[in-house]
Amino acid sequence: MTNEPRFDPLRDIQHIGEQITRQVEKGIRAVTSNPEQLQVDMYEAEGHLYISTQSIDGLVKESIDISLESNILTISVQTEPEPTPTSARFLLQERRFGPISREIELSVPVKAQEARAKVEGGGRLLISLPIDEGVYGNIAVTPVD
Repeated sequence: MTNEPRFDPLRDIQHIGEQITRQVEKGIRAVTSNPEQLQVDMYEAEGHLYISTQSIDGLVKESIDISLESNILTISVQTEPEPTPTSARFLLQERRFGPISREIELSVPVKAQEARAKVEGGGRLLISLPIDEGVYGNIAVTPVD
């Protein structure tokens, strides 16, 4: 009696199918993701709209530009790689540096003049926009005569 695994063609087909699925998913992520676009989370809490960015490698803090026009918030930053020896020869270089920007359509009215932004640990940008509750309200209905 040998300890060789028994031939199971269904198991082999399933394994090949799983490998194909992983490769297809990897390809879809590569096509749909834009490495130059800043990834963000946006949430509402305690009367504020918060926008939190991914950690930004090589963020140049002086380059941060945030503007709000109508209901479109624009975030632009510049990133730079850390210094490497002039004799360095990269064997793998996946991180990208340079300008990064993102436009976000805000779904609630905010008080732009009271907005605040700060850089948190790890190069993460947090923007706080107070929600303009005054825009919401009841409409007075005049009775019809």
